[in-house]
Amino acid sequence: MIRIPQIKLQPEHTKEDLARAVCRELKIKEADLKSFHIVKRSIDARKKPDIKYSYTIDAEVEKEHVVLKKCKNSQIVKSAPVSYQIPSSGEEALKDRPVIVGMGPAGLFCGLLLAKCGYRPLILERGEDVDARSKTVESFWKGNPLKLSSNVQFGEGGAGTFSDGKLNTMVKDPKGRGRYVLETFVEAGADSSILYLNKPHIGTDVLRAVVKNMRLEIQRLGGEVRFESQMTDL
Repeated sequence: MIRIPQIKLQPEHTKEDLARAVCRELKIKEADLKSFHIVKRSIDARKKPDIKYSYTIDAEVEKEHVVLKKCKNSQIVKSAPVSYQIPSSGEEALKDRPVIVGMGPAGLFCGLLLAKCGYRPLILERGEDVDARSKTVESFWKGNPLKLSSNVQFGEGGAGTFSDGKLNTMVKDPKGRGRYVLETFVEAGADSSILYLNKPHIGTDVLRAVVKNMRLEIQRLGGEVRFESQMTDL
């Protein structure tokens, strides 16, 4: 794959326009472009009112080494996408199932990864499942009493469930963890655009469904989730 940054197009462009722009940057014929996908898309509004989309693209082409040599552009380079690898399991069998306390983002992904590795985790969460929790929160916003164990802070998905699902980090990701998180959200029902938008967000309504689908996958793989089960002691 070859990575091409800063391909700029007008907002009304088509996918075909983007493909032609990729070919222009690489100085190849359209027939030589096997495939391409969007790595990142942002908005360049520095020269108002001439607002444009700015793309970073990974392209698969014929005779990659020849194309790279012909480009003579130091910003166009060979791409090496990183795919997150789940750490290998140990050799000693666990006598008991692993127990996860809390089903916020960390607990949710911990449970999913353990379930994928066959450990059938048990997750304890003091709050309610996301459907019941949503009704409880709506009731509170309408002026009813606060439920101390299940509210905007506590319950399936953690505090982030009601945060509009904003997904933005400037942390470098050499092992592909961030990408894995986004791909997992897409598999659970989020729009695929979060994989390349500059500052993506899922939206609260969709995020609730995503969180629920991740939990259902944990259960499908043999995990167990107990709601309204608060850990108080060991």
